[in-house]
Amino acid sequence: MKLKTSTGSYAIAAANHENGKLNIEFEDKTCEDLQIIFSDKNSLARLEVYTDDDALMSVIPGYVVLESIVLQGDTKTVILAKETDDVEQRITELAESLSGTAQEAGQAAEATAENTADIARLKADLDYMAMSLEVDIDE
Repeated sequence: MKLKTSTGSYAIAAANHENGKLNIEFEDKTCEDLQIIFSDKNSLARLEVYTDDDALMSVIPGYVVLESIVLQGDTKTVILAKETDDVEQRITELAESLSGTAQEAGQAAEATAENTADIARLKADLDYMAMSLEVDIDE
């Protein structure tokens, strides 16, 4: 089998998708070579897997983040992940921020309600004292 990137074509032993990651097995490359090949995100935007007879088996877009290279005997497995979507991350952060703001607003509303009750009690006390002292308080 062969793996084709925008910068080259490479012999691979296998390729599979597992736990949201793309695993590509190599037998004839060094870990250093694989590090160089899979560190260029632009060349990984579209990966194509071909049979030994050059028949296209699969087109794999979006796996541009090199997570690790695992060495097991003579086989090196490159593990690629998709790049996180900045828009999704920003929406999540905004939602968390609004959640915190809503909690603060709720606390402010409670404090305002307590203060309003205190002011009403003070006004009632002042009116009672004015009535008791027969003093006219202009409002």
